[in-house]
Amino acid sequence: MEISDLLLSSVLIAGLAMALYFWRSGHIRRRSLDQLDAWNARRAEPGPVAALDRFPKRHRILPLLAALVIAAFVAWVLRLPKPFAFGFALLAGVVGYLLESFWAARQMLLIEGQLADAIDLMAGSLHAGAALLASLEAALREARAPLRVQFQELVGRIRLGDDPLDAFADLSKRVPLETFRLFALSLAVHWETGGSLADTLTSVGRTIRDRIELTRRVRTQGVEVYASVVAVLVISYGVTWVMWSANPESLGTFLASSFGTYLATATICLQAVGILWIARMSEIKF
Repeated sequence: MEISDLLLSSVLIAGLAMALYFWRSGHIRRRSLDQLDAWNARRAEPGPVAALDRFPKRHRILPLLAALVIAAFVAWVLRLPKPFAFGFALLAGVVGYLLESFWAARQMLLIEGQLADAIDLMAGSLHAGAALLASLEAALREARAPLRVQFQELVGRIRLGDDPLDAFADLSKRVPLETFRLFALSLAVHWETGGSLADTLTSVGRTIRDRIELTRRVRTQGVEVYASVVAVLVISYGVTWVMWSANPESLGTFLASSFGTYLATATICLQAVGILWIARMSEIKF
């Protein structure tokens, strides 16, 4: 086996190992969240959960489509060797995946901030003597998208006579965030046992705001890391362009050779792996 084939095989094996590791981590997380939702296991019918998509709506197919388009463009339009198509497709898929995840994280942060504002409004209404349903309706009138859709579903089901415990549980399933689970669980416990819900919601709202503040601080610190990664990528491709402009024949001969092709492809693949690795290391976990 040639050295170039060995390098490419090593990169592929490393990529598969990382994909398996991330899949296993996600699987364990989903299992853990399902166990936390055991208090809702008595429900027999999924009801509106199947009719209303979970928030945020993910577009996981778009990074794959972007990778396929890049691969086709590199292979058939630029007519570069097939390994280059594979490398650039992998890099485009990783970048697309991170952009889609960043958009989803922004949506989650937005709805969590709206939930904190709605909880403050509900706590004020409860302190003024309003009932739980009235406080939910007051929060609904002031809510904006995307929280408004979720509160409309919650209040509408309760007003139509559905079991409030089922409605609270469905809210935590439609928006699978820890803050919404805490909010739904607080409402469910109050509905079952009674007590002062206003003080509980005040504590929940304070907890949500602390989470949001911590998330923003961590992301602010992570901007430097992402800027460094972008700078390294720009410098690497900029140096390649300068070398091509200065001596295109020598660089073209090197890249056209079997060793040069596989070595450049391995470099691109390692860039994709490094970007994904840094993104996972800087991921916020509570």
